[in-house]
Amino acid sequence: MLTIEELVAGIHDMTSVVATFEWTHEKLGERKCPHCREPMTRCHVVVHLEHDVEKPKPELDRCAAHGVWFDREELAKVFEKVATKGFGGGVGRHSPGDTRGVGDGRWSAMFPYFGGRGGF
Repeated sequence: MLTIEELVAGIHDMTSVVATFEWTHEKLGERKCPHCREPMTRCHVVVHLEHDVEKPKPELDRCAAHGVWFDREELAKVFEKVATKGFGGGVGRHSPGDTRGVGDGRWSAMFPYFGGRGGF
């Protein structure tokens, strides 16, 4: 479970853009918030990043007071939709074997999927 502030910070770390969120298709869910034990809302998120709007597919559980619950791989799906925005615009667009960004502090250098060699 992440607070909205933590989700904004994670996206900012990836893109250098401060995201805002819109919640759509809201309906009462069955999962209870682990903090207040109130039923959470099932919804979809629309992520606004400057001039870009992304609509990740997963249906999420959200507590208005405590944040968003991410089931298995849901957070990765949200991050995947925003990873190429803002400063992250070049992430994942290099050809295999291209070492640009490796060793110069780019977070993608840590993840082979995004063109890095892995490790620190």
